[in-house]
Amino acid sequence: MGDPKGAIADYNSAIKINPNFAQVYYNRGLARIVTGDKQGGIADLQKTAQLFQQQGRTADYQKALKLIQELQQ
Repeated sequence: MGDPKGAIADYNSAIKINPNFAQVYYNRGLARIVTGDKQGGIADLQKTAQLFQQQGRTADYQKALKLIQELQQ
């Protein structure tokens, strides 16, 4: 990730356009973690998991939950 802060700004714009795009929350969460905002990253990953669950994307939902659990240890 070359410019995580710039990426976060881009993800914020994408979320304004489509607030139900789970992958954008996932990507922003990872970018936040890279910039030292672990809590913000976890919050985005939790939103990701919620959206994946609502969309019936079980494997992606489980992947997001696993990452959240690893980060909370």
